[in-house]
Amino acid sequence: MNYGEYQIPLLIAKMRNEGNTLHFDVDRYAGVAFFIDGEQGKIVTCKHIVEMVQEGEALLGKNLISGEVDVIYNIKAHPLYDFATASFIKHHSYKTFPLLDREYNPGHDVRAFGFTNIGREGSNVRVSARMLKGYIVSHADESEHPQARTTNELSFPSLKGFSGSPLVSEENGALVGMLFSNHESSIEVHSFMDVEDNGEQFKESIYRIIELGLAHSAKDLIQFIEDLG
Repeated sequence: MNYGEYQIPLLIAKMRNEGNTLHFDVDRYAGVAFFIDGEQGKIVTCKHIVEMVQEGEALLGKNLISGEVDVIYNIKAHPLYDFATASFIKHHSYKTFPLLDREYNPGHDVRAFGFTNIGREGSNVRVSARMLKGYIVSHADESEHPQARTTNELSFPSLKGFSGSPLVSEENGALVGMLFSNHESSIEVHSFMDVEDNGEQFKESIYRIIELGLAHSAKDLIQFIEDLG
């Protein structure tokens, strides 16, 4: 599978005018978006990515097949959740992952393809492709995250730069969700109990912190897309 046909890296550029021409100087890598309508170039991503764009800047996407870089337009951010829709270059035929109105249970194997920022070389912002694989750890019908409706916890963390990456089923290649954040959990690996001479108990424990990725579910993506029209 060529993921470049399904998704794009997002870049933030500073805008400048030279005469009547508007130029974009790419400044930094922002995250990932993927297509939900290949013919119209409609994409989805995280709201916190589009909110990173400051005054005098623009959000760009890079077509990984042609190498074209162009402006992301028609951006719509969800009023409640970490989700946004937008449009990219229309004159291409992109591919989309099947989006099924179903839940995926804990233990379901998934993968995520995304990018991490590896720095600048002169005026070029360099990113490195990464593939993460694991499984769904849990599903919460009521999310503790303030910008999520429900959440899927994953056995791997969402690396910095992976926000907006599609979460894909290893079983059928369908869209399981979209990465948007992480959650820390802890496991007790050792504990020691002692009793003082006065009878008071003293306990010391050692914990290992693990980081779990968080993803919007497929059912939530369908609802969010409908909310934004």
